[in-house]
Amino acid sequence: MLSTRVGIIFVCLALSACGLSVQQSVDGAPQKNHLAGQWQLTELAGQPVQTEKAPYLDFSEEGKVSGFAGCNRFFGQVEVEGLSIHFGKLGATMMACPNMQLESQFMQMLERADNYTMGSNDSLSLNKARMAPLARFERVKAD
Repeated sequence: MLSTRVGIIFVCLALSACGLSVQQSVDGAPQKNHLAGQWQLTELAGQPVQTEKAPYLDFSEEGKVSGFAGCNRFFGQVEVEGLSIHFGKLGATMMACPNMQLESQFMQMLERADNYTMGSNDSLSLNKARMAPLARFERVKAD
């Protein structure tokens, strides 16, 4: 029994050291990450996004994020605790595209975001402090 508790404490400390947060429900079981899945960008800086292939975020259950920023793909860590969100240093491919403005704005938004809100209709807003949303997303339904 004691070795099981020590093992659990060790795993929790190891996860904390890696920057991952484990949320637990009332009964002590890990909670499912409610952000997990793919979210397509619909609005950036108050303007609707109308492009052939819109940027998206893909959150994993393990505290990772990846996605498409408009030209390049990116990947990295994300910390979510309560309604706070922080995107760690993100790596990306280095392709050049004719118009990099949307991608630049999208990546800057990820750096600035510090909290999020979710709507009842599978919508997600990334925010900075109490300002207007930096970006809005819609959950991509699995086929």
